[in-house]
Amino acid sequence: MKKEKRAMGYVCDIPIQGTDLVITKQDQLARLVKYCEKEGLELVCVFEDGNYTEDFMSRPGVQKLLDCKENCDAVLVERVWCLSRKMKELKPFIAELDRKNMALVASSYLWDCVSQQVRQRYMGALAEKQRAAAREKAARQGQAAA
Repeated sequence: MKKEKRAMGYVCDIPIQGTDLVITKQDQLARLVKYCEKEGLELVCVFEDGNYTEDFMSRPGVQKLLDCKENCDAVLVERVWCLSRKMKELKPFIAELDRKNMALVASSYLWDCVSQQVRQRYMGALAEKQRAAAREKAARQGQAAA
């Protein structure tokens, strides 16, 4: 039986620039829960911040997430924007996740540059792992047939 993957969630009210609209924490949480159900992830805990700030690494919820001792495979966000819209700003956060052997996963499939960069970073690594596993399996089957 395959082990269920575990994730920590993070939400923050996200203002839409140039409008009065906000993507609320409640809406994001509902999407995270739906994504976990669809993908078979266990959502272990969810951290949140009320206000979106550019310096996201200093937000209390982000700090609690980074200090959390739960053994998880990923940090799940509804969209990368809840952290930052700039890859340069995300790099220290991603480095910390790498140190903990965790991935940053967004439940919404968006096409902005930062979302694509984050998705490709992990999809590329996942694809390489899958190819390596397939090669290993083929080699074992070849040895068994001989």
